[in-house]
Amino acid sequence: MSSLGGGAASNSIPTISAAVSSSSLASKTSASNSSDALSSSNRQLLTTIQIVQQKFKENENVLSIFEAYQIIGQEHTSRILCLVVSVAGGTYAVFSMAASRLPPRSCSDLTIDKVFPLNESFCMGNDRKGSISQLQFTLKCSDEQPVKYFYYPLSSDNDVVDFDTFQAQVTSAKMSMVLSPSESTALSFAWVNDYRQIGEVKQEMKRREHEYIKYKDFTIYCATYNVNNKSYIDSPLHLWLAASEDAPDIYAIALQELDTSAKAITFSENRPDYMWIMKMLESVHDKGEYEELTSVRLVGMMLTVIVKREIRSSITRHNVKTIARGILNTLGNKGGVAVSLQLNEANLCFVNSHLAAHMGFVEARNEDYHGIVKGLVFDDELRRTINDHDHIFWIGDLNYRIEEPPGLQLPVARSTAHSAEILLKYDQLRQEMRKGNCFEGYTEGPINFRPTYKYDPGTDNYDSSEKQRAPAYCDRILWKGSRITQLAYNSVMDIRQSDHKPVYAVFRVSIKTRDDHLYKKVHEEVLKLLDKRENESQPQIIVEKTIIDFGMVRFNETVVSDFTVSNACPMQVGFEFKRKDPPLNAICEKWLRVEPWKEKLMIDSTKSIRVKLSANVDSITSLLQKIRTTNWKFDFDILILQVENGPHIFITVTGEYKPSCFGLSMETLCRTDRPLCEYDQQQIKDLMNDESPEFRVTMPREFFLLIDYLHKQGPKVEGAFTLDSLEFKHARNVEFNDIRDWLDTWSNNEFPGTPQAAAEALLMLLHLPEKPLLDPYVDDLLKTKTTAEAMELVSLLSSPKRNVFVHLCMFLREGIERKYYNGMHVATIFGRVLLRSTKKSDDYYRDINCREFMQRFISNGEMSTLSSSSSSASSATGSHHNHHRATTPVAKMKNSASNASLSGGSTAAVDSS
Repeated sequence: MSSLGGGAASNSIPTISAAVSSSSLASKTSASNSSDALSSSNRQLLTTIQIVQQKFKENENVLSIFEAYQIIGQEHTSRILCLVVSVAGGTYAVFSMAASRLPPRSCSDLTIDKVFPLNESFCMGNDRKGSISQLQFTLKCSDEQPVKYFYYPLSSDNDVVDFDTFQAQVTSAKMSMVLSPSESTALSFAWVNDYRQIGEVKQEMKRREHEYIKYKDFTIYCATYNVNNKSYIDSPLHLWLAASEDAPDIYAIALQELDTSAKAITFSENRPDYMWIMKMLESVHDKGEYEELTSVRLVGMMLTVIVKREIRSSITRHNVKTIARGILNTLGNKGGVAVSLQLNEANLCFVNSHLAAHMGFVEARNEDYHGIVKGLVFDDELRRTINDHDHIFWIGDLNYRIEEPPGLQLPVARSTAHSAEILLKYDQLRQEMRKGNCFEGYTEGPINFRPTYKYDPGTDNYDSSEKQRAPAYCDRILWKGSRITQLAYNSVMDIRQSDHKPVYAVFRVSIKTRDDHLYKKVHEEVLKLLDKRENESQPQIIVEKTIIDFGMVRFNETVVSDFTVSNACPMQVGFEFKRKDPPLNAICEKWLRVEPWKEKLMIDSTKSIRVKLSANVDSITSLLQKIRTTNWKFDFDILILQVENGPHIFITVTGEYKPSCFGLSMETLCRTDRPLCEYDQQQIKDLMNDESPEFRVTMPREFFLLIDYLHKQGPKVEGAFTLDSLEFKHARNVEFNDIRDWLDTWSNNEFPGTPQAAAEALLMLLHLPEKPLLDPYVDDLLKTKTTAEAMELVSLLSSPKRNVFVHLCMFLREGIERKYYNGMHVATIFGRVLLRSTKKSDDYYRDINCREFMQRFISNGEMSTLSSSSSSASSATGSHHNHHRATTPVAKMKNSASNASLSGGSTAAVDSS
């Protein structure tokens, strides 16, 4: 007979059983445990099977390994298949692992990609009819498509068995479970769920969960009552549901024969009875605050789970399911209903069943039990069965009776005190459990109460009708799982509405609970470990620096930084900068350029990467928005250098932006008390986020300086505003930075440029802020029909925006009157700037509407409206200064602006208009 780890085939098929496996493989388990303690220097001493064992938990043993491969596209990918047994559950599974090399040198070379539990649906087949397919075999589970593998004629390691031996071992493992009478229907494959498509991090965390899992005690109150179609109204349910001294954490309340009418049975009534549920909520322990978690009903059976409000957030999942076991297994007068839930890290299941009735129907009851176990599958992502839970509570009217031996009179009256111990010797349920015919692995606490069936309703007397049914313990509460202690188990004699007595049981259950501090510690260790493993087995490149500090960055100046990347492994390596998620959809922010962004490095080669940063007219709006909204340390960007089949390298691009007037809103500019050149990035960020209605001046000094200069140029400004002005061609030249400095220092020197450059600077000042000048009334203004109607909305703008708009219109009108500018061009240009849409728009007529709106304000016919508004603004700004009456619109504007202390650092009165 071949051993489980043997390398040679045998004529006889090896046999395996869970019991034998857990004992005979103790040496392998200890070897596996000791291997965790091996240092990296001794790692080469591990055998292949020990390396594979490291992928599993302590109570999961690798019995056999086998080398195979899959053909995916044009590539052959190596696989290691291993037969694994769960010692705790006594069940087997075949795991498929992707192997980066054969034989593997460490567990980092292996990744679990498929799990095949050896359940009833598992099948392993091969076809040897043709030469092409003779090395091919398939593995299949459930309704999934067969997975095709090929095996190597020769193995790379002594630990690896050949195909015939591996197939025989797998077949034997499956047969050992099928033939084991004690496990015929209670097999649990829940352990394999820990390895299904959860990635290496979760797999490793599962393997080390004993390091961060603690156990927290919860009190669970299970209760069952066959109400015999009686109403809840007169039932003192608090005697049944509040019998414990302390308030339970969870109630699982089961009812049977809620409604067994022909109509309810025929139409499979499944609506929970909320009158009963409300009665239950009123009757639970008064020392706790409770709420219904869920309820599930099938005809006469209903299961309601009620929880303390304080633990509701700890229940992360709950599902319900029903199964009928009545006539032809279709009618719901018999069967089961169940609730599955997750409390902290533990999965709990509550089952309420009503099994076949009558004394002689023991086999039918057993069949009902097995049918419920096999057929009840929850509709969750893992398709859990009842046995796929850590703690199971089975409650209900199980209908097992007390059966006297033929010709023997019981030596005690069934109604006398202390009769339970004698009666239970003849209890069908306990007899069947001892034989292994039902409820395998379940426990029931000591019964010290009288049989709960059958009573004359309204009394404590057993059945006095003609049938005189024998008393029985029909109503039972059983449990399955570890760390469960029963605190109470009793019936309630004082509730007499039904022919059954209600039963309750109280349990203390130690629930797996994650210690967040320890979890974080282990998680960090796992990430470091896996990162180290991954880096050791991946292509490597060396990056000269991962922090690029540009220092002080100024508007309209390009700065450059170079760094090198080198190939550090004996093969060609490709790399590229990773494209980021929406809304960016690019490798870097708008103000950055990376060249080259993609390259291949030959062995021992080096490549220079250049990063350019330019805060210009194309990017300043987005840059200032990021500065304004960043709540932590500001960096220009973080680049992600992705090595092909290797790690990601993060490169931080940092520095500090030197504020300029371009891109700032009119409100922000009016909050400054000194030139922009004297502010740093944090100070200007604070001003950008200031939403108070108070301003130091009523119109930006930078705006006035440009308007004043253009006004003084007279005919020289002719043609300064043209349709291509918004291309900002002057800003593309380095000479424009002199204009930037002139504005940012509030210089008294002559303007360092041409009227055309000044006109472009004015447009930039109005166009580059995050929001248009007339925001938030842009759409409303475009709907107005008259200037007076529009001015009502303009008056609602902040004083900086309102004053800039009014004085700009007066300035433009004067230039148009003097024939310096083309009125149509000016209306088009400034309509696009002042009324620009912040959203992408396909409105063909929007440009026309914006132009027509501006024409209203810069035409002669509307002079009085704007003059009135200008006078109001001038009156407000001149409250602290003497000024003479202006004779032209621009003169009025100059008076208003000069009164706002445009030439110095002193503050003017806040505009109150």
